[in-house]
Amino acid sequence: MIFDRPLTAEERRVSVRRLALYNLVNGVSFVCVGETIMVLIAVRLGCPDAVSAAIGTMLYVGFAALPLGRLAAGRWGAARSAGGFWALRNAFALVVVAAAAWGPRHPSLTAATVLLGAFGFYGCRAAGVVLHGPIVGDATDPEERGSVLGRLGACFYAGMCSGLVGVLWALDRSDTFRTLATVVFVGSGFGLWASWFLARVHETASLGAGARKPVLADLHEIAGNRAFKRHIAACCCLNLAAMLVQPASVIILKRGYGATDLQAMVFAASGSVACGLGSWLNGPLARRFGPRKEMIGAFLATLAVCVFWIALPDASAAAPGAALAALWVAGFFLVGASKIVMENSIAHYSISVVEPRLRVSASAILFTAMGAISGLVGLSLASILMAIASAGGATSAPGPQALAAYRGYFLSVLVLLAPLIVFVWRVIPLPEERRRALRHHHGTH
Repeated sequence: MIFDRPLTAEERRVSVRRLALYNLVNGVSFVCVGETIMVLIAVRLGCPDAVSAAIGTMLYVGFAALPLGRLAAGRWGAARSAGGFWALRNAFALVVVAAAAWGPRHPSLTAATVLLGAFGFYGCRAAGVVLHGPIVGDATDPEERGSVLGRLGACFYAGMCSGLVGVLWALDRSDTFRTLATVVFVGSGFGLWASWFLARVHETASLGAGARKPVLADLHEIAGNRAFKRHIAACCCLNLAAMLVQPASVIILKRGYGATDLQAMVFAASGSVACGLGSWLNGPLARRFGPRKEMIGAFLATLAVCVFWIALPDASAAAPGAALAALWVAGFFLVGASKIVMENSIAHYSISVVEPRLRVSASAILFTAMGAISGLVGLSLASILMAIASAGGATSAPGPQALAAYRGYFLSVLVLLAPLIVFVWRVIPLPEERRRALRHHHGTH
């Protein structure tokens, strides 16, 4: 419901509860239709590594659809628009499965259909996500924002872990493409249910009014915000790092170590556990360090993932030793931890650094910039580096030759990403972060 006044404490409480239910159900959906499942489907359909890697970049290339979210919010309100785009997002997940209809005789059409479904999936996600920050900002006070974001993230990853149990059970019984397709169908159903909760979150009329304003007027005002401009540069670097590292971690496990779909999901589950734990800890972390230091930590953790895969020894995933299996768990735990800290810190800083009336426009500008810059750059780099890895032996059978090629990929990514830490470091601390640092300085002297 849309109100022409600030939300009351009870209305904010109801909104947060509905957002929590949305995140819980959406977590179940995401584990069934998200990036890992899409990559596994692409691999099962015989798509080249470049296509599998491109799926991860679609998360950011899809930001090209962000203006649709702003236009819809101006007409129907932020919550209803976000719910509608979330329903369409799950419909596009089924297009990825439909790629199997082309069969092995039409590999180009199969790859094109997978990429089309992935782009539609992430495009609708982007059009909805651009409204999530303003919706949460409307439903929370500044003092509770970090804790609420952490609770919402914890609900999402609790649902994700619950869904993961079902996916692992299904793959354990039948590790086939038909099982993966069934998982996607079930996940799409949960996604439609989640969109119902999202569309019923309360909001103030200021969100729709802000979305109806000419974007150029807001752009001029936002352009004068030095902190937000530095934040955009940092976000582009953070998301570029995520694009180049996270999907490739699944690919090296599948095609480098020869893991089955079930094994890949089991080890990726540790990333979900890290995300859930990181979400619960987000409130204390945000209060202790602030979003700027969290962004720096997330970027360094992503670089550490590259070092991890470069240094990891050879082995057969069919019969991994206990030590190597523990290392795989640790690796994906690090992937998950960097992912959730990155997401929460970006959202926290984005909401806090601009005035409430500019949140919809600022969110659209931020995600558009990330899509245009990190999305296109990441898509190009991932495709080129994966093609080089394939030429170096990544397309061979799992084993030392394939692993050497993928280690070359992660080494190239590490060299390219390391200098970008400068842009993340230059993010301007929020006023409360400055006050916290000052109190800490006086307390230690």
